[in-house]
Amino acid sequence: MDRCSHARRRLLAAAMVAAGTPWRISRAQHVVRLLVGFPPGGAIDVTARVYAEAMRGAGTFVVENRAGAAGNIAATALAQSRPEASTVMLAPLNVYCISTALYRSLSFDPARDFAPVGIVATFPWVLAVHPDIPVRSVPAFIAWARARPGQALCGMAAVGSEGHLMAFGFSQNEQCPLTFVPYKGGAPMAQDLMAGHIPAVFDPIVNLAPAHKAGKVRILAVTSAERSALLPEVPTFTELGYPSAAGETWIGASARQGVPAPAVRDLSTALLAAGRTAAVKDKLAAIGLAANVQGPEAMAATMASDTQRYAGLVRALGLKLD
Repeated sequence: MDRCSHARRRLLAAAMVAAGTPWRISRAQHVVRLLVGFPPGGAIDVTARVYAEAMRGAGTFVVENRAGAAGNIAATALAQSRPEASTVMLAPLNVYCISTALYRSLSFDPARDFAPVGIVATFPWVLAVHPDIPVRSVPAFIAWARARPGQALCGMAAVGSEGHLMAFGFSQNEQCPLTFVPYKGGAPMAQDLMAGHIPAVFDPIVNLAPAHKAGKVRILAVTSAERSALLPEVPTFTELGYPSAAGETWIGASARQGVPAPAVRDLSTALLAAGRTAAVKDKLAAIGLAANVQGPEAMAATMASDTQRYAGLVRALGLKLD
């Protein structure tokens, strides 16, 4: 196609927006890149691929992994992209709500650079201990930790991770003295827990549910508002009387700020419709996620409240990373 044809298409698109005609992603030839800041095979990547497959009728959605820096590489790519609906990022809470408080220098600002499209999935965290630790409840765990100040070790997948901040908040609110041990990822932390090298961790339920069922770890409570279908026998922190530990990680989709509002609405409509299908719900449930879909306004409100919550925890810990 020659330059004149490209120019005519741009002028036509501008005229349609000016006339109030919404941009549609229903054109089968339209290609949307789904940026994912994590490696293939992880929960965020699988979620993106489940949605990409479910939305095939609305266009061609291609997952593009830009892994590294806890999701910040993909976020930077979105922030530096042109404000077009052909680029969308799927990222977890930490990218939207923790990074700005945690890092000294960041090349993006979620509130300034991203246009929320919607929340597409959620998953809870759990407090788990090694089976040799003589506790079977959260109150017993708190008593165990209080009896061992400085010795009650709790693993965290990374410094400043959501698990670190959730565990710290629980420790502070419940006067449960924990000493945090950083790891380079959730996998080595889970291995050390199962081997008995560390007594306790906060980790996503999807990572530890199989080990709990196999008797290799003992999960004491889950952070979700309701019990998880993965482990219905495990109580929630809230029902046990510890609401300060409640909370879930959410995975949200966003476009570049400046994308026309009709285009964002169309993207949101397609995502939320896919998330309400049985196929998407079942595939996400199989990996421990729930398709708790919410629209752009709800995502923006959640971003604001969670940013405030986690920024306070980052400040309380005195954390700043390069």
